[in-house]
Amino acid sequence: MANFTRLNVLTPNRSDWRVLVRVEKMWDTLEADVGEGLSFLFVDEMGTKMHAFVEQSNQMKRFKRCLHEGEWNILTGFSVVMVNTEIRLTEARNKIALTSNTSVTPAEDSDAWIPLDIVPYEYVSNFWNDERTSFPRDFLGFILEVRETMLREDVSIPRNPLNDDPKTTNTIDFTLQDNDGDQIQCRVKGALASKFKRFWLYYGKIETIVCLLTDWRVVEDADPIHIESEEGISRFEFNPIGFDEVDHFTEIMCSSSQDSSEEDVEEMEFDYFNGCRTDNKS
Repeated sequence: MANFTRLNVLTPNRSDWRVLVRVEKMWDTLEADVGEGLSFLFVDEMGTKMHAFVEQSNQMKRFKRCLHEGEWNILTGFSVVMVNTEIRLTEARNKIALTSNTSVTPAEDSDAWIPLDIVPYEYVSNFWNDERTSFPRDFLGFILEVRETMLREDVSIPRNPLNDDPKTTNTIDFTLQDNDGDQIQCRVKGALASKFKRFWLYYGKIETIVCLLTDWRVVEDADPIHIESEEGISRFEFNPIGFDEVDHFTEIMCSSSQDSSEEDVEEMEFDYFNGCRTDNKS
């Protein structure tokens, strides 16, 4: 990483930074005080994430053209802004402002291993009010149950002062389970809920679905929902590939399933030879 500054070193008191980052995510935004915008999630070779936004609306098309998800780029001529709120989009307390002075140079793909930010289920209910949940995290498990789509109030939706229509959006609640049998209740909202529904209708119930949730927020009141999607930044993947953590999880899950099947066969044989039929046991 010679000549490049790590994201965790950036501060607002300079404007001559030079960073090498991968575009993790890009999404359109709509906020009550600033209107339409464009945001990015960057990650460097050390795995540090940082939120970035386009400062001037007339620059949004340019950055959409030159920044694409999954690609590495060298950035210069940007500003660094401090995040003053405790609730934020990344662990970093700074964010990058992309301006008309920002230069974007495509870079070769890095071979750096960037781990997921997987949170164990047992921690979710214990530290929902901890500083570690002030920003979205990653979760992994297999889908145990998906419930019906519902229309719910969402106070995070921006609305102008003259509009008194209800702040409602589509939501789907579902349950994830890990390999220890622990479960978390999840809620996906808005456009992502519609996508989740389509994927579930297509892939669900054919096989066990391993689901990776990236950048989901722990809910302050964990009853009954533990985590929920954050507009724009949150994503889900069914049976994702290319992640060491997912491969490890799946290996354990398949091994446990195989051991369970062997135990069931042994139990059936034992009961059969004791004069009991077990194939219809409840």
